[in-house]
Amino acid sequence: MHNTALGICKFARTWGLSIAGATALYITAAVPASTADENGAAKALSATTPGLTAQELAKLPGVIFARELPDVPGKTLVVVALEFPPRSKQSELPPNCLGHRHTGSAYVYVTKGTMRMGIGGQPVQLVHPGESFFEPAGARHAVDGSASDTDSASGIAILILPAGAPLLTLEGKCGSP
Repeated sequence: MHNTALGICKFARTWGLSIAGATALYITAAVPASTADENGAAKALSATTPGLTAQELAKLPGVIFARELPDVPGKTLVVVALEFPPRSKQSELPPNCLGHRHTGSAYVYVTKGTMRMGIGGQPVQLVHPGESFFEPAGARHAVDGSASDTDSASGIAILILPAGAPLLTLEGKCGSP
């Protein structure tokens, strides 16, 4: 399980989480977004922060678009740019990092390179440019990243989440928000 769950922790780290031992990033190297609360005090936002509005989600690093769906009450559409560095630039994860879950469905379309994906205990699959995969709500995403030692991989993730749900929930000891 050398690269197992590597992308998950990269994803989490990019969105403002500290992940010990994971230096490669899933989206971009970024710090947590922030916004002001009702009293004007700044509050940090991350992918694991519950209760965010679509406007707050849209401020997270890597998020291209976030909007409540008026025709589907209680749901939010979120579009995220994904970037996986080559495997040679990825580092080991903490031994108890088991991946992440989303409370809503996720659809990922690969735009460049080849991604490794392992979801819900299924065998790891390779997903090539122009191909896609579906991640059911609640499924554990334990393997992801570039399949190449020398080339990065990119994609676009489209998530439909319950309103106010965090973008992801970490499994195991992947780091702390």
